[in-house]
Amino acid sequence: MMTSESPKITPNFLKYYTFTELKNIVTDKNFRWYFRQSKGEPEQYNNLLYYDHEFSEDVTPKLKRILATICSQLGAISVLRININSTPRNAPEQTWHTDWVISTPNKTCVIYLNDNNGYTEFKNGKKILSVKNTAIVFDSNIEHRGVPATDNRRLVLNINYFEK
Repeated sequence: MMTSESPKITPNFLKYYTFTELKNIVTDKNFRWYFRQSKGEPEQYNNLLYYDHEFSEDVTPKLKRILATICSQLGAISVLRININSTPRNAPEQTWHTDWVISTPNKTCVIYLNDNNGYTEFKNGKKILSVKNTAIVFDSNIEHRGVPATDNRRLVLNINYFEK
C-alpha cells in the first residue's frame, strides 16, 4: 500500500501525440469550464468529464479515446471520477482534502497539463511540482492539496479509480 511518502511519479506519462491532443482539447477556446464555488477549492474552474458511470456531454469521441488510453495505462478496472481543473494564477490555496474515502482501496492520478510553479502538496510536506505530462499516483484517502501557481494557470487532470 502506498503512503503519502511514496506517491508514484511518472514523467512523460503519455506519448507526445496523445498528450498534445489532450492539451489542445482542454485549452481550446470552446472547451467549457464551470465555476463551482467550493470552500475547499476557491477560484477553481473545472469540468467533471466522467462520474457515476457516465461521460458528460462535453466529452467528444476523441477525448473519450484519450481518457480510455489513460485509464488503460493506469491499469484501472473501474473509474469513479475524471475531473479536469483549471486554477487561475494567484488563487487561494486549496484546503487539505482526500479525493475519495470508501472502504475499498482506490487511487488518485493527477496528470499535470502544463508547466507552472504550482504543485501538489501532501500533509507530510512532500511537494510534487507541476511539470507537464507528469503523472502522480497515490492512495485516494491521503490528504493533499493543490497549491496554485503565480506564473500561469494550473491545469490538471484528476482520475479516481480502482486498479487491477
